[in-house]
Formats: sequence, structure tokens, C-alpha cells
Amino acid sequence: MKSEELRQFAVLGGLLVLVAAGALTAVATPAPHPGGDNAGYLSLAYGLVEGYGYVELWEPGTPNHTKYPPGLPLLLGGLMWLGASSWMAFKLLQAVCVSAAVLLAFAWTARRSGPIVGLAVALTTLLSAGWLDASRWILSEPSFLVWTFLALWAAEHALEGKGAPQERTADTGWLVLAGAAAILAFFTRSAGLPLILALLAALLLARRFRPAGILAGVLALPAAWWWLRARRGGEGAYQAEFWMVNPYEPGLGLVGWLDLPARAWINLSLYVGDILPGEWWGGAEGALLAALGIVLVGLAVWGWVRNLRPRPGTAELFVPLYLGLILLWPEVWSGDRFILPLYPFLLLYAGEALHRVGCLRGPAAGKAAVAGGVLLLVGPALPGWVAMASEAGDCRRIAEAQGDVFSCHGEGFRQFRDAAAWSGENLPPDAVVLNRKPRIQYVLAGRRGRTYPFSHDPDVLLAEADRLGARYLLMDHVDGISLHYLPAVIRARPLAFCYVRGWGTNAGGMGTDLFGILPPEERRSGGDMSELGWCPEGYAPSTPVEPDPEGRRVPLLMTGGVGRD
Repeated sequence: MKSEELRQFAVLGGLLVLVAAGALTAVATPAPHPGGDNAGYLSLAYGLVEGYGYVELWEPGTPNHTKYPPGLPLLLGGLMWLGASSWMAFKLLQAVCVSAAVLLAFAWTARRSGPIVGLAVALTTLLSAGWLDASRWILSEPSFLVWTFLALWAAEHALEGKGAPQERTADTGWLVLAGAAAILAFFTRSAGLPLILALLAALLLARRFRPAGILAGVLALPAAWWWLRARRGGEGAYQAEFWMVNPYEPGLGLVGWLDLPARAWINLSLYVGDILPGEWWGGAEGALLAALGIVLVGLAVWGWVRNLRPRPGTAELFVPLYLGLILLWPEVWSGDRFILPLYPFLLLYAGEALHRVGCLRGPAAGKAAVAGGVLLLVGPALPGWVAMASEAGDCRRIAEAQGDVFSCHGEGFRQFRDAAAWSGENLPPDAVVLNRKPRIQYVLAGRRGRTYPFSHDPDVLLAEADRLGARYLLMDHVDGISLHYLPAVIRARPLAFCYVRGWGTNAGGMGTDLFGILPPEERRSGGDMSELGWCPEGYAPSTPVEPDPEGRRVPLLMTGGVGRD
């Protein structure tokens, strides 16, 4: 890179860092995510730091965890080891990772098409709703994006750029960095496998057989360990859920190989017609949104095809492999979380195609076409960022005034937190609670649990409770799942349950309720809800402690989890 280009790269990169810092700070929210993955990662990190191993502390029996690779838990564990305990401390790590990923996407694009194009792609990517939102939650996407674009940037240097003469010698340092980053991506998310395969294929196409063999050999041992670990057990692994019609409705059954093309078409239609264009055009809907998505993806496909000559690079191989993976996942999983890594590629390829179209009327028209395309996305995206920042600002003020980061959530989730805090103080240390969010309950209360069976048959739920030794069932209002299954279960066998405690009243006059599950010998058939009584002695203390829930810090890190009582 010439000195003038290097100076331009540094100036624009510094500007990008400042813009990213301001944009992500504005949308930062102190509220914990209501999804279980965030709590799951924290629990896994806690187990590593405390020496329990990579196990599911929230599960009865603490089985080995085999679903999420340990990349993010290791990062979170490092923060815990340094003394971090607040929700915001772990959220800050995510914002830093998104900023770093934006900078690396800029570096990768600038290496290919120059700093100006790199800045346009990076800023447009940053302002997508998905990348902004990823910076706010404790999930694997931000660190996965860092390793992905670090690997691609290093691969560009290692292979001397796409289409370079095959006789050139790869830069060893860059190649080691590319391989290491690709392996870290794989051990952050299993979806990093396409990146590994793309890098290996790019090396083979460039006739770099020795580096390809070394990369495969280095990956083989940890990959074999992870594969064998998954083979030995781990309920709810992706391999099993992949074949379900809907992982949240097991009764719908499984799909077969012949069903996968139809699933891919449904996912593709959803991504092209809604999710992708909605990342920038959040206010649009219907035919306009679908038309924008078709044009955007159509241009990107054209640009990608043109980049296949004279030899596809790592990026050109990664895109179809990764896209194929997410198109085959169950439709219910489709969302911007899984497609975030493709945004810079989409924008770069579409921009190149748009530039070529504009150049039919001259070089100036080509640049004007690209500038217009950027404005067409960034313009509508700015109001979305303002709205997200306004919502986050309101949450920060409410949380500061009340001293409680959960105050930003709705009544249902606050009741769940209160129920978990009460359970941590009053239920026996070995209590097992069937509930909708067992990982969150464990992080908040230190009490193990399992998601209740998604079935309306009370015998199915009672059999699962007996198998796990569960004596409690929590019916919450975090989402609609509990109300879809549990009222029918309890109405069908009211004399198999007893009542422990309730919290609040939601719309419809119902609150969050904790039930006891009676031992098999004490359960009776028949009866109606009027006969469901209070639980006998032993389910809860006669004079329960009314806790003051922790408002800013992660309770698991303040009181401990396993054996905390």
C-alpha cells in the first residue's frame, strides 16, 4: 500500500471508529435480554471460571454442554476473572466486538476496492438494524463477526489478493493469522465451518497445498474433540433440532431430505423479501420492501459472479457455503442474527454491479450510481437508528432512576425475575423447577431447572418431572409459550399439583404462578381447579423471605450458583 493510500486508510479508519463508538453508545441499553442464550453463555463462562468445567450448571445432573462452542464463554470468563459482575460490563464487550468487526470489514473491503468504498460499505453495514442490535446483547454474533472478517482480511494479504498469479509465495504471517481467526470463528459458532472450508478451498485453488494441509491438521484435533464430545451426549443439540419442522412444536414431527429444498425456498423468500431490505428500510413493508430486496440481492449475485473470475477468493467461496447453511435451518430460526456476516459482501458485490451499470454512461455516472445506492440505504436507516437510540435512552433513564435494569422490561418478565429471586431465597438448594427460561432462572436464582415438555398432555409433563426429580412448575408470562401449554395441563390434572406462590396480575387477570408437583403417590385423578390447594409443608418455608432482587449486577456472580446455600 502506497504512503498516500496508507494515510487515507488511517484517516478514514479513525473516522469510522469514532462514528461506530457514537452510534453504538447511543443504542446501548442496560436491560438484560429476555432470551435464554444470554444467560446460558454467562452460566457456561461461570462454570469455566469456577472450575466446574464446560457444563450446563442450570440442568439437573450438570451434563456436559455440547451445543455452543466455548469461544464466547471463554471471553466472558476472562471478564469474570478480572472482576466484572454487572450486566453492562459484559454488554460493553459486545459493543467493542461490533466496533472491531466494522473496522475489519472496512479493512477487508478497502484491501479489495480502496478506502472510500471500504468506508461506504462499513458505515452502511454499521447502520443496519441487525449490527446495531447485536452490540446490545450477550450473544456470539459480535465475536463471530470479528474472527470472520479478521480471517478474510488476513486471507486477502496471505494470498496476495484474489486472482493473483499462482506462483506467488503466500505471506506466512498473514496465513497463520487467517487460519487462527478461522478456527476461532468455528469455535465461537458452529456456523464458522463454512469459513474453514472456504479458506481451505481457496488455498487449494491457489495451489498452496502445504499451508492447506497444515491448517487442516491444526484444526483436526480440537474439531475431533468437539465432535466426540457432542457424540457422547448433550440434549437439544443443533443436529437434532435441525430435522424438526419446528423445534418449539415437537409434535409437528421431522422433515426428510426431500423437504429441505422447500425449506430453503421459504427461508430465501423470507430473507430476500423481508429481513434483508428491512435492515435498512425498517419503515417499508409489502411489495416495496420485497422489490428492494430483490434488486439488492440481484445486484449482489451479479457482482459475486463477476468476482469468480479468474479465480474465486476466500470470500467468494464463503458466501454460498454460509448462505446454504442458513437456508437449510428450520424456518422458525430465520432472522437477522444468522445473516449478519453476509451484509458487507452483499453491499460490496451490489455496489460493484451498480457501478458497472452506471459506467455504461461514463465513469462519473458509475460513481453517482454507487453514491445514490448508498444514500438509498443509509437515508431510511438513520430514522431507525434514531428510534433505537431514543428507546435505549429512555431505558437508561428509567434504570438509573429505579436502580434496576429490569425496569425496562414488561410486567411479565419482571414477574419472572421476582419469582426467580424468591425461589433462590426460599426453595431448597437442590430444587428443580420446570419453567420456560431455565437458564435465566439459574443465573437469577441459582436453582436448576428444565424447560417443561411442549405438550398439552399432563402425563407427559408429570413423567418428565418424575424423571428429573422436579417438584416445582412455574407458569410465567415472558412470552405466550407457558399459556399455550400449562393451563391445559393443570386443568386436566389439578389434583396432581398444588399452589406455592404468585406474583402480580397481567392482562386477563392472570399473574406469574409457582406450582408444586405432588409426588406420584399423592396425585389423584379427576377434580377441578377449585380443588387445587396450597402446597403441604416442605415445598416452601412457613415464613418465606421476601428478597430485594439485585438490580444492576448478575446475581449468579454475586451469590454463586452450585451449592450457594
